[in-house]
Amino acid sequence: MLRSIGNVRHTVLSRCSSTVAKTQPAAYNASLHRSGDQREVNQMDILEERIKNREEVREMKIQGQTQKWAYRSEMVKELDLDMDHRRIWIAFSLIIFLGFGSFVYVKSNVVLSRREEMETREKMRRELNLQGADRKKVAIVDN
Repeated sequence: MLRSIGNVRHTVLSRCSSTVAKTQPAAYNASLHRSGDQREVNQMDILEERIKNREEVREMKIQGQTQKWAYRSEMVKELDLDMDHRRIWIAFSLIIFLGFGSFVYVKSNVVLSRREEMETREKMRRELNLQGADRKKVAIVDN
């Protein structure tokens, strides 16, 4: 949380139940100070300024020790950790395509084998000249 008190920027960071306060002199930025005929500084101007200053070293003192820190997004970008997600999605898509292809292959083989069995049964029925209920009694038995 940032609080402006006069010419000093006061940052309050809360960690667990303790509150750590850090006082820094506010850097003068001419782009944020407007003359009377210009528009007032709004939230977007402050956010743009924070984005510009992202490369600054962030430090805070905790019980006398100086601790450097960075935002998670900066660390992900610096260490290129978001590439793993891309590899995961590529792996998922490969699994999906292989699974769909194997399903189509097996399904077409099953349909073709059933069609061949049906044609074989029909051929036997024609050879035996079976009619009516007797036609259903013929089947092919594999050993």
